[in-house]
Amino acid sequence: MDALHRGLFVVLLGAAWKHGVEAAVDGALLGRFYERFADHAVNAGHHMYYVVTGQPMPPRELTR
Repeated sequence: MDALHRGLFVVLLGAAWKHGVEAAVDGALLGRFYERFADHAVNAGHHMYYVVTGQPMPPRELTR
């Protein structure tokens, strides 16, 4: 999700963007809202893991 969010800014700030500032701001806000939604989904998944197993979610190495 983080890579998608960064890619969105590449598009919005690129020279090929011809849709104006208002559309770029809307796109940036939409990207932020999707990123927050994904963060909440991960958090809910961690809570469900705990409910089912009784153990906290094991740490995971980040892949970038």
